[in-house]
Amino acid sequence: MGEDVVKKRKIVIADDNRYVNDSIMEVLGDYGFQVIQAFDGLEALKAFEEEMPDLVFLDYRMPGKDGMDVLKEIKAKDPNAPVVFITGEGSEDVAVQAMKAGADDYISKPISMPEMVQLANKLIRDHEILMETLRLRDRGDAYKDFLVTITEAIGEAVVTVDSEGYIQFMNPMAKELWGNDAELKGQFLGVLFDDPGDDILGDIKSSLEQGMERFEREHLFKRIDGSTFAGLVTLSPLKQGKYKGGIVIVVRDLSQVEEMRRQIINAEKLASLGNVVEGVAHEIRNSLTSLGGFTRRLERLIEPGTHQKIYLEYIIGDVERLEKMVSDIEEYANYAKIHKLSFSKVSIEDVIDEALIQTFSKQDLTGIQYEVDIPSELEEINADRNSLIEAFWHLFVNACEAMEGSGTLTISVSINQKFIIVNVIDTGRGIPADEIHDIFNPFYTSKVYGAGTGLSKVYMIIEEHHGFITVNSTEGKGTHMRICLPKKLIVKSDREKTLQ
Repeated sequence: MGEDVVKKRKIVIADDNRYVNDSIMEVLGDYGFQVIQAFDGLEALKAFEEEMPDLVFLDYRMPGKDGMDVLKEIKAKDPNAPVVFITGEGSEDVAVQAMKAGADDYISKPISMPEMVQLANKLIRDHEILMETLRLRDRGDAYKDFLVTITEAIGEAVVTVDSEGYIQFMNPMAKELWGNDAELKGQFLGVLFDDPGDDILGDIKSSLEQGMERFEREHLFKRIDGSTFAGLVTLSPLKQGKYKGGIVIVVRDLSQVEEMRRQIINAEKLASLGNVVEGVAHEIRNSLTSLGGFTRRLERLIEPGTHQKIYLEYIIGDVERLEKMVSDIEEYANYAKIHKLSFSKVSIEDVIDEALIQTFSKQDLTGIQYEVDIPSELEEINADRNSLIEAFWHLFVNACEAMEGSGTLTISVSINQKFIIVNVIDTGRGIPADEIHDIFNPFYTSKVYGAGTGLSKVYMIIEEHHGFITVNSTEGKGTHMRICLPKKLIVKSDREKTLQ
């Protein structure tokens, strides 16, 4: 079996006095050190650069370069390199200057060899400890940077709290989810929840202490602006070092899942309702045809100006209104049943422009201003152009009608990680809170005329594009419609392909 080879520690001795240099080399050699001799400053620098010694003993007065200059150059190359300055007897001022210049220690002539050996062992050991500490720190910093990079890249919110429940870290997704303008670090974790309970930290720790490494549950969270969102929260305890007792909180935003779940339920309801309404509308039309026909015959038989004539005119007006409503209902039922989408590359900017032209050219809206903010070089999407134009036209018309002849319509487009988003904001009368969830139902309307099918078509068209709509409204202040179309439908335009 081969013997273990112990690496000898290298020491450079730089002293122009050959007797002193040889003596030091002999003593240190006896103690197992590998000694490299240098007799002037230039040789000392060369030995340091080539041999990378564990320690340098450096005399003050040497030809070529004096010890102080050599010390400064060594420390410039490696600030952590151990250097001991050798001074003459009574040269305390030189020793002070050397220490200020970076020397780790000094030793005075005449040299005590036991003291030199002891000092060499101590400085080399201290240097090895320092290097290991720096290596571990760099490794820890690299690992920390690695973890931070991961938390920034994942599409879920990551929050850490200390053992007292105070927030220590939030990744970019968490800041975006709760509000980018919010500074939550240092606040108690209850600020994240809509209803944190009396002792949320105790409840969490109690759950984690029941033999589980982590647990998951759905919860309602509260953003800084006061709005709420549903999320799937995963909690895991921290068990190591200074972080022991803390908790890692990972939250997956379920808002879109909840919205799609609600839309699926609504779609099923609408399909059933459409079948019923189609049959009812047909029967009503038959009755209205008879009622309208006979009423108009009676009207021709009665003299103008009589009470009977006035009553019949009221009846005819109501019949015509009902006939228009039934036509709207039948048109919606037919549209829902037989229309087919034809997807192609479509510019959202062109769709919005065309919908605005149709909105403002077909009626007098001179008291209403509109503002459009669309990013330049916006990518195209796969969509049915005519259907999207109709959807936005209905949205713009409803917004303008809500402003009752005066106000501002604002349309803006943005993109996040998953969706292309169109915001339609008006300064109109707003929608009562208890009616917001009904506005996309067919035949719901707050108008005197019409069957209320416009927003139902919008809902249907956006859903068929695999998107969804959210609504925020305040009575007396206006309404914000947010239309989200999946980013997966985005494709590069021909122009961009040509440029590539």
